[in-house]
Amino acid sequence: MKTKRCFNYFTIADFEREERWLNGMSRRGWHFVSTNGLVYRFEQGRPGEYVYKIDLPDEGDAAHVADYERFLAECGVEVVAHFKDWVYLRRPASEGPIETSDNTRAQLSLINRASGYTADVLCRLLCVFAALSVVSLIVASLLAADSPVAEFLQGFGVSVAVSAMVALALVFTPVMRRLRRRADHLMREMSIRG
Repeated sequence: MKTKRCFNYFTIADFEREERWLNGMSRRGWHFVSTNGLVYRFEQGRPGEYVYKIDLPDEGDAAHVADYERFLAECGVEVVAHFKDWVYLRRPASEGPIETSDNTRAQLSLINRASGYTADVLCRLLCVFAALSVVSLIVASLLAADSPVAEFLQGFGVSVAVSAMVALALVFTPVMRRLRRRADHLMREMSIRG
């Protein structure tokens, strides 16, 4: 069986675009097998054989996850791969798209969970960078004030803090903005339908 590897990058806010891309690959006869978030592996098969959906299930213990996957299997949905907290699902295209009874509510729930996940990652990264800065500044204060190592550590601590804040703001602000826009759109859609 022929396999293919594709390099692609999607942020957490791009899961719908990633889904469309996976379904487009399926229509061309390349069926998704796995990903590490950057490299996607496909196997060649019949064009359009499967439809794909990406889900971010509610957090839970192993039993909760097993129940969720058992429920999906009973519905004819196969769990193809996991990446971080994301679950990649597929089923034969002949059975139609993978949808919930109220797709708008399900999408809104998914976007809200994705926003929470993004905020959680941001907070954790900020804590790591803050700890690096504080530790380097504390060690610098313990050394002789005029030592080159102390000067280096002071500069390092300040530069890590500043560059981390700027980099994280440049990365996470657009992601959160896209998620918020999509959530607002879905909320308006729900209010129009009443």
